[in-house]
Amino acid sequence: MRIEQIPQVELDGVSGITMAPLNAGTSAERVKIDLAVLQPGSSLPKHPAGREQVFYVVSGSGRVAGDDDVEHPISAGWAAVWDRGERHTSWADSMMTVLIIQRRPDAG
Repeated sequence: MRIEQIPQVELDGVSGITMAPLNAGTSAERVKIDLAVLQPGSSLPKHPAGREQVFYVVSGSGRVAGDDDVEHPISAGWAAVWDRGERHTSWADSMMTVLIIQRRPDAG
């Protein structure tokens, strides 16, 4: 067993958002897992999903949009799922903590 501190780092070029790579340094090869904290009013710029992606809200609330630019409210206990390559964005209306789980393209 190891007890490790997972550092939270500010997302380059995006104000008010920190990320903690939860499986960095492990042998978890099939998925990428990040814990993101979005401050109220912050947003992730629209970008394509590099992999199939689950955006699970642990706490707080905000909005998400996919390729169609239609905003959908999202809050704790709900998830947005984007396909690989789908352009998407998210906004925090309150402090929002999310798990971002991405399946590697070659994962069965």
